[in-house]
Amino acid sequence: MKIARIEGFRLYPMAIKEAWVDDEYVWPSHPPSVLLKVTAEDGTYGVGEASSQQWYLGETVEQLLELARLFDATLRGRNPGNFALCHHLMEGAHSGGMPGGRTMRSAVDMALYDLVGKARSLPVHALLGGAYRTSFTMLTNLYHKTPEAMAEGCREYVARGFKGLKIKVGDVVLAKGWSRENMLSELAKLDAALESTPRDVYIDADANQGWESAAWTVSCLRRYSAYDNLSIEQPLPYADLEGHVHVRRASGVPVILDESIWSAKQMLQVARLQACDRIVLKINRLGGLFEAMKAVAICESANIGVSVDTNPYTMIGDSACCHIAAAIRTHYPVDCEGHVSFLDWGSEKIITGGIRIDGGTAHLPDAPGLGVDVDWAALERHGRAGYAR
Repeated sequence: MKIARIEGFRLYPMAIKEAWVDDEYVWPSHPPSVLLKVTAEDGTYGVGEASSQQWYLGETVEQLLELARLFDATLRGRNPGNFALCHHLMEGAHSGGMPGGRTMRSAVDMALYDLVGKARSLPVHALLGGAYRTSFTMLTNLYHKTPEAMAEGCREYVARGFKGLKIKVGDVVLAKGWSRENMLSELAKLDAALESTPRDVYIDADANQGWESAAWTVSCLRRYSAYDNLSIEQPLPYADLEGHVHVRRASGVPVILDESIWSAKQMLQVARLQACDRIVLKINRLGGLFEAMKAVAICESANIGVSVDTNPYTMIGDSACCHIAAAIRTHYPVDCEGHVSFLDWGSEKIITGGIRIDGGTAHLPDAPGLGVDVDWAALERHGRAGYAR
């Protein structure tokens, strides 16, 4: 089996998640999104997805589509099951040695695994080494702007059975700059979340690199040492590993790294420094499932937890999130409901199959590949409607 062509199809999502709809500085109303198709010479195909954000991952939809064309030229005639060589060639073609630029590579990677899984009648998690589980407790992201709204959001998702809540506590300082007043407004939302959430639910306070100062971070976190369900996620810039080491040692609150984890080699540096207790694994930041599993192996060897995160995606990407979560021994709640709570994809049902969500639990289907397919006629109608919008 050889790759005949790689095609990118633009998607037109509209944000519906709270705070995305009125905060263009940080979160986009129309995030760059591309559906990716890898077709073999016999006509069989696999699908993947590139989901990005311009301020966060530095990619526009035009860049993603151009990379789809570049990787088409790079991989035509290659064996899609030779994941190592395909990644080596894509890394040589674009951004192999630097953070950023990995989103389209991750989409091709998803599609390769989907194609090979279908050809071998195996689910993707079997290609990744097997499944510890195929049902997952879930996490969601909460961006509410007031303490009252944050508390209500926490109660709502706990009632639905979610076992993880990611509380955004960096948006104000990212948009308005660091000040004591802005910092206290972030902490007020965290206070409300902790007070309204049972202790058996994880609270991940996500600063998105916005807190900047290790000393201020430690000072703020010491007040929360009694909350053993709380962790702090990426308070400092992605390159400041030493600062995160200090926060981890001095604050009494476990540290999660997200933006710092952009390759397996970088993950090795994080493990050497003991800079975190857990990572957020984003398939698109690492460049795909193949690279992500290398990072997972390092984490499991170093007793570092792994949380799998959506970007957010359609059902394609969210199903891929569950496949890699299935192959990870640590069982933190999985963020795989972006296609439901983050974005409106319009009236057309583009994706069929995929994970089934029941309350706060996601279930993988017993199907080959990612377990998804595309209604290509519906995709064409979606594209025409989005282009005309």
